[in-house]
Amino acid sequence: MTPPEVVAKLDGAASSIGLVARDPAAAENAATFLRDKGFKARVVTDAEPELPIAFVVTDAFAGTVLNFRKHATRMPRPGSLP
Repeated sequence: MTPPEVVAKLDGAASSIGLVARDPAAAENAATFLRDKGFKARVVTDAEPELPIAFVVTDAFAGTVLNFRKHATRMPRPGSLP
């Protein structure tokens, strides 16, 4: 279950489309692209501060956000962070 504080930061999104990126900062490029196409889009980097994931919250998808993260083999191991 997703903690309520994470859901709140992501405007109540019920699902997420995960995209592997070398640098989660690629989310900024996606947000700029969506804004250029007339959508609202903002990047959230503190929804799960212990993980290097950047979310794009946008009105281009109903109830869904995009998440940009490193490949699973490059992510921290569960429980390895304080």
